[in-house]
Amino acid sequence: MKKLLIAFFSLFVMANANAALLDGKTINYQYYFPNVSSPYSNSDNGDKVVGAGIEVSNVAENIATMDISDTNIYIDFLSSSSWTISTFNGFKLTDTLNNIANFTSVSINSATNMVGFSLSNITVLADEIWVNWQGLSFDANTIVSLDLNTSAVPVPAALFLFAPALLGFLGFRRKITTA
Repeated sequence: MKKLLIAFFSLFVMANANAALLDGKTINYQYYFPNVSSPYSNSDNGDKVVGAGIEVSNVAENIATMDISDTNIYIDFLSSSSWTISTFNGFKLTDTLNNIANFTSVSINSATNMVGFSLSNITVLADEIWVNWQGLSFDANTIVSLDLNTSAVPVPAALFLFAPALLGFLGFRRKITTA
């Protein structure tokens, strides 16, 4: 019984220790224009460690910054203009070290106020998030905020899945010892 409780506590501590989705993880930022085969050089491309503060100081052409948190991408525009219409005009975030659970979806946070921006501008492919905002306009008050979801089971959900099994095992063990 004591060993079982120690095992349960250890699983709970490990689940809490691994609960972070992006904090402390390395992701790669790459801007592409005029198509997905053309990396754009006037942007802050490269590997970024997610933590406090802005991870991407130049989204492209010094018009926006990007702050990536544990479960959110927050893009703050600094000037007014519009994205050129082309095959692709946007960025890709990639888990290049395979240390993040696969992205299952991205939702648009209610703080987003870019006119015309919708889920059709976002593509999620396991360990990649693509945002194509070709033809959309922005000004210094524009914000794009994206909430991230991964395939990792959240700690409370994991406990709800594990707790009934533990209780069933304890009840089964007690039934055996009383019989």
